[in-house]
Amino acid sequence: MRALCWVVLWIGGVCGALLPVHASDALYRAIVPVADTGAAARNQAIVQAAGVVLVQLSGNLQVAAQPGVAAALADAPALVKNYRYTRGASGALLLDVDFDPQALESLARRLALPVWPAPRPPVLVMASIGGQPPDAASVAALQAAGAARGIKFVLPQAGAPTASALVAGDNTALDQLARQYHTGLALVGDIADGIGNWTLVTGVTRQSWQAPAANAGAALVVAGNAAADRLVARFAAAPAQAGGTVGRLWVGDLRSARQYAALMLLLRSDPRIHGVRPLQADGDSLLLSLQLDVPLTTVAADLAASGHMVNAGAQPGADVALDWVR
Repeated sequence: MRALCWVVLWIGGVCGALLPVHASDALYRAIVPVADTGAAARNQAIVQAAGVVLVQLSGNLQVAAQPGVAAALADAPALVKNYRYTRGASGALLLDVDFDPQALESLARRLALPVWPAPRPPVLVMASIGGQPPDAASVAALQAAGAARGIKFVLPQAGAPTASALVAGDNTALDQLARQYHTGLALVGDIADGIGNWTLVTGVTRQSWQAPAANAGAALVVAGNAAADRLVARFAAAPAQAGGTVGRLWVGDLRSARQYAALMLLLRSDPRIHGVRPLQADGDSLLLSLQLDVPLTTVAADLAASGHMVNAGAQPGADVALDWVR
């Protein structure tokens, strides 16, 4: 047991010293039109791109209307990591901008914007229209609407759990969802007779609603945005007050040093977590102390819906308990 503790502590130290705190992600990149290659046009396009990225980070389509955002975006050129010019399908000139993740997150903190941090799990979409799967055009429109808000909608493949099992909260189906699609999120729906019936699965939690669906393709996009609204409300967190908080997280079913390292990388990549300290190792489980900007329950909900972990039974000395699945 002592040897295992030393392995865990060593991995924690290595991860803290060598792994990046902020993972590069598509959330911090935007491609926007640009008038020409001059500095004035480029800076104007960078400001627009920063607005796009803040929408992706927050999931809020109206983020530019928040107090102070427009003025802060004037300094967007200073937040750029790199940029390149490219051509669109029609030949139009575009600017492809990568922003520095830490700089953008710092900006969001200064503006007190709720942010759903990377890495985000995808959302499995299991939808039928009149008993048939949606057509390619409807799926493309749904995925584009999701991408604008930093959400990736994916379609089921062979061997996927059944929609009814996911809606029922079946543990086997949820475990299969996590292992096969690396997520705990699913949007399940059926459009028939002008009505769409939808359920958003977030781990063991489910939210259901109905909506008119006169145009089936458009209704799928509306349902995707409704799901995005619920996900943002659930997972986007505003910065905490000065001082933060400390929580104890128990993680079970860790079966190798590689999984310990993957866990530490996942936690240290979350900008809301500022410290990870192993407290105790016992068999295949680990008790950690986390220094956080937000309540541990918020972070744990993200982890349980990420496809990396599932909820576990209460454990002595822990505020939250999860089991590792990948």
